[in-house]
Amino acid sequence: MTDKMIDNMNGMELEPLSATDDQLLQAFFADNRMEEVPDDGFSDRVMQALPGLEPEKTLLALDQEKTVLSLEQEQALAKRRRLEHLWTAACVAVGIVAAVVCQGWEQIQGWLFSMKIDFLLTGSRALTHLADAITPTQNLLMMLAGIVVLVMVWGYNELADAR
Repeated sequence: MTDKMIDNMNGMELEPLSATDDQLLQAFFADNRMEEVPDDGFSDRVMQALPGLEPEKTLLALDQEKTVLSLEQEQALAKRRRLEHLWTAACVAVGIVAAVVCQGWEQIQGWLFSMKIDFLLTGSRALTHLADAITPTQNLLMMLAGIVVLVMVWGYNELADAR
């Protein structure tokens, strides 16, 4: 196994970093390291100015309120899911009734049957046309010669790949 890496973007082989390259990179990043950006309390002032948080509430009160909200949200979500299931069941029932009243299954069966017949007729026409086309001796010999050439080219390519 080689120690070379491949650049996926350009497909070029890359040499791994030497020890001196690694030391140069470490020195560069050590010299250009940024310390914390001074903001003179700006972040704290922004966080206090955000709406929705009242400074006198404790974390325990916020957690209890969050639990109450999440319970109410869960109940609303459960109600919504029940309504979605009821709506789906009603739509399926209406669809089944409409299919029975309009004799939809018979229409679907007739459509599939006619499609199958058309497919079989088209397939048989294609096969008879093919048989008529290759029946003359000259066409049959040409087709056999073409198959032999294809087999020979395939064999040559397999031998070339094996080398």
